[in-house]
Amino acid sequence: MDPKMDSGFLLPNETLEDSYNVLAPILPEEVIGIMDQLLCYEMAWHTGYPLSQTLFTSVYIDKLLWPEPKTVEEAQFYRGDLPAGRRPGVLLEVLRAYCLALVKCCDFVIAKITGRDYFEEEDFCTHTYNRVLFVQVPLDVFLRELDAAVERMEDTDLEMSSSLRKAIISRLDFRRDFLRALDLDCPLEHLSNYWPPILSNLTSIFTTQQLGKTVPGSFSTKIQRRLASTVPPRPIVELEFKDAFEKLKQLCIDCEEATRFTSLEPDPLEYQSFLLVFASRAPTPLPYSRSYLATLLFHPQILNATSSLPLTDVRTLVLPCSTILSPANWSFSPPRNPLLPKPPRLQLALLVDEFIERTGQPYLDFWTALGQNTCRLRRMLTHVIGGWDQLQTDASIVDADLMRVVTEMGMRDEVMDSPLTVWVYQKKLWMIEKCVLLGFEQDIYLPDEYGGMYHFLSLISGRRKVVLEAISAHFVTRARQLQHADQLPEAADVEDGAQHIASLISEADGVSSLGAALASFYTVLLYLKVLPRPARPFSSQELRFELRMKPFLALQPPEVPPFKDWLDKVQPYGPYELPSPSFLADVQNADSQLWSNMDANIKRAKEAFSAVMKIGATNAKCGGVKEAWARDVKGVLASCVALGIAVAGVRSRVARSGGGIKMEVEMGVQGLGIGIEIPLMGTAKRYAEGWVVAKVVKG
Repeated sequence: MDPKMDSGFLLPNETLEDSYNVLAPILPEEVIGIMDQLLCYEMAWHTGYPLSQTLFTSVYIDKLLWPEPKTVEEAQFYRGDLPAGRRPGVLLEVLRAYCLALVKCCDFVIAKITGRDYFEEEDFCTHTYNRVLFVQVPLDVFLRELDAAVERMEDTDLEMSSSLRKAIISRLDFRRDFLRALDLDCPLEHLSNYWPPILSNLTSIFTTQQLGKTVPGSFSTKIQRRLASTVPPRPIVELEFKDAFEKLKQLCIDCEEATRFTSLEPDPLEYQSFLLVFASRAPTPLPYSRSYLATLLFHPQILNATSSLPLTDVRTLVLPCSTILSPANWSFSPPRNPLLPKPPRLQLALLVDEFIERTGQPYLDFWTALGQNTCRLRRMLTHVIGGWDQLQTDASIVDADLMRVVTEMGMRDEVMDSPLTVWVYQKKLWMIEKCVLLGFEQDIYLPDEYGGMYHFLSLISGRRKVVLEAISAHFVTRARQLQHADQLPEAADVEDGAQHIASLISEADGVSSLGAALASFYTVLLYLKVLPRPARPFSSQELRFELRMKPFLALQPPEVPPFKDWLDKVQPYGPYELPSPSFLADVQNADSQLWSNMDANIKRAKEAFSAVMKIGATNAKCGGVKEAWARDVKGVLASCVALGIAVAGVRSRVARSGGGIKMEVEMGVQGLGIGIEIPLMGTAKRYAEGWVVAKVVKG
């Protein structure tokens, strides 16, 4: 049989079991080497490889876990009784304490990740192969083992150089701090105290790594034969110590950043900003870090706040200081006689409760998607948008009853038309916009599709801007009403809320304008035959359009334009292969509407994003991620400048081509002398990841 497929296959002179003696005395250098190798395998496991190819290849860990010990005291490198002369020495006892704590760390990690939304084997492998990782043993037991190991190392009777002694102690201290940080029962208010000590210890581990000595025999793939697995033996995953150290450092930094979530204002919009910034961190947070943050988000102390998250969201966006959400509404009791009509305020409370109940699952799905990495966030948003589309229909039903009640109460002028529907629609449009931008960020679209997708993005953002302007008008009216009623504190609150709406309007205006400018720019490049257009003999443009728009085709009201209307926008001069004569005239004329519209959109985008920056992170509900927010806005502004330079470059090259423009267009790049460089994802050549601005170079 093939040894790659048959776990029972033995090479000549090969034994079925390992011959490594775990009770043999080891040197301090070997202890350091084994600890560091275990750390490498632990980080390889965190990146998604199974335990069978990482930590469970350790002979020492295998002896601790199999046969299954009933107590921690039984978890030794041997089973039964040993003569006094054969008992493990001090260094083996120290290594045992480290391995026990490491196994408990694995138990905590698996429990944390499986407690949240994750994808088995795509994100993380939780299979323990019928090994029990001390699930029922409390944390204190392992901390005592580590403390005892540190005391043994600090014993002056133990002959060892000070550098080796400090190196081993630093690894024990790290494992103790790491174990405490991973504890599942750690109170929210103490979370921020656990990760800084770990980061401070990492430097000493990295600098003393060269003191270690590898012990290859202490790790073996033969152990896989005894694991409960249907998969043939696979090679051990080797991760360099430098790479493993960077992964560990990233894990600790990300988790430390995640603890800041507990210090944010209890505002769903602040939470949303924090989650988006966390998901876009580079490098991408590991599965444990994302599960760690998701656990904080769905913690009972966060979800069971004084006001529900959806209700706070609604109040912020569409119902500022509204009687509909007055706490007094929930103090009314229904009449004892069910035939009598309910008080109007009680009706409002019941209608709001009904809507919040319907919002529960779509809102939960939305938060779940935000807790994933950006690749899965884009995929999950396409499904979440469908749920919010149905919620919009439900909201319209509740809105009809709300409008009836407030009209009976004589407060119709205090409430905007269909506030709940407007709230859902605005959120849905934002999700569509984010989904398209993530497609650009992850290089989902090909260069010849940029024009069409940026046009769709501009269309969606323009609609969102119209909705937000209606909300802004209501805020202005509501503030004036409160001022006339001498309710000055409430009027001030509404005016503060209007600043957030103004920030959203400016952002939507900037996205729409920059999207329109990029759509026109890439359309011109296609007509000039500068962008590559791959041959697609088995598809049509209409089928490709339906494929890209598939997640949004069923939405109501329709958000995707008819194919003919979309085609008229992305091919205003006819087919790219043979444009109409008007294109040659417009592209040569530097003052034509083609170029002036591009310049106007770029200028408008600059002004809009500058307004966003001026309004500030606090009003944009990004106060918890102020630095990242400012960096993103500056990146988009830089993209506007880069697009202006690219447009000017193409325009000047075309103008210099003179009267032979028709022949040059037919010849393509060679004739015009225009070259285009598309900045790829992750190359740090984009000012903002979602905005792909081509650079004009010599062809």
